[in-house]
Amino acid sequence: MMTMEMVMELLGTLGDTVDVYVRADEVRVTVEDFEGFDDDYEEVDRDYDEDAVDAVYDALSDTCDSEDGDYYHYFQFDGFTVVWGYASMDI
Repeated sequence: MMTMEMVMELLGTLGDTVDVYVRADEVRVTVEDFEGFDDDYEEVDRDYDEDAVDAVYDALSDTCDSEDGDYYHYFQFDGFTVVWGYASMDI
């Protein structure tokens, strides 16, 4: 069973690749995969360690009590929820 402190420690391994916002019983995680727009207004992807992000995602998925969602993912743990998304989803 993963506690919120354990989840926060795990997310901390990703450094500035993720933006984490904690609110009472919810941890909102945004993977910063979007750099911005170029001169032609084309989207520019941000380079990041996809393997590390996938490993953290898989660890959350493997240890949560339940998982739901097909756009944002909701990992339910004992007493709190982790909401997982990507910056590029909000463009």
